[in-house]
Amino acid sequence: MTADLWRTILIVALATSAAAGFSYRLYRYRKGGPLGDVLGQGVLAVLLLGLAGALVAGGDWARWPALIYAVLFAVVVMPLWTLAVLIPLPPGKLDYAFTALYWTTLLVIGIAALML
Repeated sequence: MTADLWRTILIVALATSAAAGFSYRLYRYRKGGPLGDVLGQGVLAVLLLGLAGALVAGGDWARWPALIYAVLFAVVVMPLWTLAVLIPLPPGKLDYAFTALYWTTLLVIGIAALML
């Protein structure tokens, strides 16, 4: 695959991660979740969309922060979130769908950042 294709995949995965994360936090907030999660995810979404924008503008440097994000969240944040938040909840289909989508986007971001 070409570098342009990997760039597009990375941009889409970053935007998907930003949208999914923020949307899920809003959903959990409506169910009684903390406002801090919504605000924190909003900041993260802005940063991820900023990385996607830098990639759109041709900034290859943005793949490295994207890779760091993918590794950090896959190794530290998501396992802790799964143990501390998801398992204690009575998770529903949407919770499982979000978790699967988020893990998938982290994997895709990591691979695309390395392949770019």
